[in-house]
Amino acid sequence: MPDTASRSERKSDTSGLIKELWQSGVWKLFPLLLLYITGYGVIVPVTPTLMTDFFASRHSDVYIHCEDYTSQKAPPSCRDAHSDAVNWSSASSFISNSVLSFALAPMIGSWSDKYGRKPFLIIAFSTASLPLLVILLHLQFGLSMLFYFPAQALNGSISSVSICLAYVADKLPPGHRAACFGLILASFSMGILIGPPIGGLLQPIVASYTAMSCVGGALLYVIFILDESLSERSKAEAREKHVDGPQSLFTQWKTIKILLRSQLFKRLTLCIMLTGIISEGLQDLMIQYLQLKLDFGIKDQARLFIIYGVCGLIVQTLLLRVLLGWFNESRVLVIGLCASLINEVALALAPTKGWAFAAIGIGSVGSVAFPAISSIKANNVRESEQGTIQGALYGARALAQGTGPIIFAAIFAAFTREESPFPKFAGAPFVFGAVLMLVAIGIASTIDGTSGQGLLHEHRQQNPHTEEETVTPMSEFDEEAGLTPGSSEDAEVTQENERSSLLARKPSIQSRGRISGAFSRTHSSQSDFGRQKSGSPLRSSRTGSAALASDIA
Repeated sequence: MPDTASRSERKSDTSGLIKELWQSGVWKLFPLLLLYITGYGVIVPVTPTLMTDFFASRHSDVYIHCEDYTSQKAPPSCRDAHSDAVNWSSASSFISNSVLSFALAPMIGSWSDKYGRKPFLIIAFSTASLPLLVILLHLQFGLSMLFYFPAQALNGSISSVSICLAYVADKLPPGHRAACFGLILASFSMGILIGPPIGGLLQPIVASYTAMSCVGGALLYVIFILDESLSERSKAEAREKHVDGPQSLFTQWKTIKILLRSQLFKRLTLCIMLTGIISEGLQDLMIQYLQLKLDFGIKDQARLFIIYGVCGLIVQTLLLRVLLGWFNESRVLVIGLCASLINEVALALAPTKGWAFAAIGIGSVGSVAFPAISSIKANNVRESEQGTIQGALYGARALAQGTGPIIFAAIFAAFTREESPFPKFAGAPFVFGAVLMLVAIGIASTIDGTSGQGLLHEHRQQNPHTEEETVTPMSEFDEEAGLTPGSSEDAEVTQENERSSLLARKPSIQSRGRISGAFSRTHSSQSDFGRQKSGSPLRSSRTGSAALASDIA
């Protein structure tokens, strides 16, 4: 148990976080994301049923409401409608993630470093209204739901999440980012908690108008209330670093090479791609799977997202705090992946709705995995690269998320369609997901530290006779720039080298899993660690976004 001094320090850190959020204006993100996710949450329980009915009616040439039948007595058009919906959704995800997002995410991250976060937040929230508009026109005037998929592909190509993460990194010191990102995910969870129950009670047309109003309100909020996070000086420095011109459209995406900076980054990137394949692939078909196997309807789907919201809120506001207090980020990553593994096995075998709800609750703990990856990587790059690293992370994740639905949709169709030669086993995609998750857990288990350790370990491997006290590992960025430890090219480089030197002198602290920041536990023997010459605390915790939240956003 943490001692009294440790609890007192955490309380002090929490008070400092609240003050920092208010003074920096980062708190303005919370109502924005709450409004946005609530809007999408209202329509989330309705959309899968609309899709199933649309494809079933398309097969039969007459309107069919598949909720009127049990899974055993459903006509073949309803059974096949589930795989049709998944196939179209997977194609949309592939175009959105593997084509558009993979190409655009690194460029948008880089451009947002140069021109500011706000313009791209406006674009992101504008495209978010397109799928909702299609649903509204379908319900009001009979527009084909096939238009929903290109609209969703365009919406998914610009991630508001990655821009929000960079926005927070601009405004807050590293020590408060972990707690702030936990609060951001709590805003997502609150929106998921509020929206689906409302959507489950409303008529589909009313739910559609409500969702459009919320997302439209979020767009107006960004335009008129949210301020820009980057100073003109920061944008100018980023523009000097990145080349503009006719070739920039084809070269900016290469910033994704930042993910290959070290062995640590390569392992984390592989983890994020595996989890992206699994999470997107299974989430694309989960509701259709539950409709097919357990007769889920709109109210059940609303309950499902309520569980997502409640459990996500508990994980991000309580459990994440405990995990960051007792484990380093690499161990938090493993814990999250193990929770996802349990979730996939339980869903594959789920005999009742209650079993499925319990599995979703356990799986919500998996939402800490991507934040842990984002945290480790973000603290191994310069402050001027925060937009680039978040864009590159989401670019890599997008590539995986585009291929995941294609793979899992094919497996789902093979084991569910009437004409398929394979035995009927709708849970087959979840079994395959569990196998991939075991691979991800194995890779994550080889990551043995938090921020700074990967570069330090590689430096020691290359310089085995260098004494600890004199080691000053450099990042690839420094090497490319031709800088050396102690160089006085500018204050930022000097500060970065001091950070590396401090990490080299006290590696044992990282190995004991000490996480600085609002959720740290500190010991009196460590009081001299983590201070730059200016006297400001050196922090090393940062998180990202839950898989479900990133999908909605």
